[in-house]
Amino acid sequence: MAFISINEIDRLINEDVPYIDLTSWTLGIREQEGRITYFTREDAVVCGTEEVRAIFERLHIEMDHMVPSGRQITAGSELITGIGRAEDLHMAWKVGQNILDNCSGIATKTKKMVDIVKAANPNMAVLTTRKGFPGTKTLATKAIMVGGAMPHRLGLSETILIFKQHLNFIGGFEGLLNKLPEIKAECCEKKVIVEATTLEQAIMLCRAGVDGIQFDKMSVADLIPAVVYLRAEFPHKVLLAAGGINETNISEYAKTNVNGLVTTSLYSAKPIDIGVKIQ
Repeated sequence: MAFISINEIDRLINEDVPYIDLTSWTLGIREQEGRITYFTREDAVVCGTEEVRAIFERLHIEMDHMVPSGRQITAGSELITGIGRAEDLHMAWKVGQNILDNCSGIATKTKKMVDIVKAANPNMAVLTTRKGFPGTKTLATKAIMVGGAMPHRLGLSETILIFKQHLNFIGGFEGLLNKLPEIKAECCEKKVIVEATTLEQAIMLCRAGVDGIQFDKMSVADLIPAVVYLRAEFPHKVLLAAGGINETNISEYAKTNVNGLVTTSLYSAKPIDIGVKIQ
């Protein structure tokens, strides 16, 4: 499960409670004991309960029930409950709710898209880009993995993925072809993946020794025969499809026989309707 530091938990709490809970103070309810219950109003794949548990611990709330992330739940199910001071319960309230509804929304959408892809091709991966909202990477990455997807790359330090923007500094496409033997020798433990927009580019890159091709914004009609050709000529190359893939067309792209479908759309999932009772 994803690691999130205590400093990050504290940052999340401090965003909502920079000083005090003024309302609980004004009402004079701070020291009263109560119970907090998070529940779902719709079916979902739950995600984020471990982080809410960490929030409980920081606010001295005793957790007495929790559904682990990854569990499929039905409307009305309780996700996590705890007992503590009214002031602490109200401090936890929205922070925990925001984590649960957004992370569960991403996990639920991911599961639906992964199921569509696996039904067409059990060996095809659903992968997510780096184009998430800044500051949410840890939680968003956990949510897509809970839903059955994998991160395409978590950052620039992780993989070698060459885009057309890079080519402007090395003499264009021909410059890349000339430089590939040097790259492969220097980075012998890393796969070299290169973006391509046509089958012709992909063929030249495969002949030059790249480990994989990421097709950018290629239509399903063009991608299917391209994959057939490349599978026959270069059976061990990794083939990816990216650009504009979402819930409206992923079933069609799942028919292309690429190794993985790269998408940003999972990060824009509709939040799950999570309710909270404090009493």
